[in-house]
Amino acid sequence: MNSFSYLSRSVAMEKIKIKNTLVPWLALFAPLFVVTVAFVAAYADGDRFYGPDINPWDNFSGHILVGWALFVFPIYVSLQSALYSAMEHQNRAFAYLYSLPVPKWSIYAGKLLILTGLISLSHIALYGFSEMAGWLLGILKPRYGFQSYSMHEVLSKASLLMFLAGGGMIVIQLYISMEFASFIVPAGLGLFAAMAGAISRGFAISKASPYLWPIGFLNNSLQMADWQYSYLWIGLAVYVSGALASIVLISRKDIV
Repeated sequence: MNSFSYLSRSVAMEKIKIKNTLVPWLALFAPLFVVTVAFVAAYADGDRFYGPDINPWDNFSGHILVGWALFVFPIYVSLQSALYSAMEHQNRAFAYLYSLPVPKWSIYAGKLLILTGLISLSHIALYGFSEMAGWLLGILKPRYGFQSYSMHEVLSKASLLMFLAGGGMIVIQLYISMEFASFIVPAGLGLFAAMAGAISRGFAISKASPYLWPIGFLNNSLQMADWQYSYLWIGLAVYVSGALASIVLISRKDIV
């Protein structure tokens, strides 16, 4: 059996495992939460921000994208990876998986691909929910002017590129969640990293944190010319190098 066959079987098995669990639903709930908070704030207090000749999408999209990149994205990735790996830890299944006559790298790679797919789904949902919320505000509060403007390109590109900039934290959180049986360790790390990032992001050293690369990329701006694309390439590089390092470490694991 070749490498592609091992990988495809591993991905198929992972898809079966998460079926009828909360794992796929979390990929939709996290972006829905962010958009709902922004929607409620806009609906209740929109008269303070929106007026004639002002594009309401600027303020509305900024709340969603910055809130997602700075707080929710790191916490969501940590919870998603911890919940995903907890299915194996609860049943003490990792020792069994590593004892199977398949390459250990395929077990990790299958999980990484599924987790990456779930997180990419959350960013697609973030864009879709944002557009739907703005459309609904245009109907419920026509004086805000949502129906007269749009930010399709900014919202769609920001959602995609923030996902790519977050590649480093995805690969880190998956490895930690597979290594530690306690749900608290990976989940707590993400929460701590998000809080520490929000506090220290004004310091130069904060640029080294993969958990701040999505907001570093966005640069608190909806102007695409202001985005810091270096964080995108760093995130992708750490994703690839981190995946390779994780494969090496997992391949050397003893079965216990």
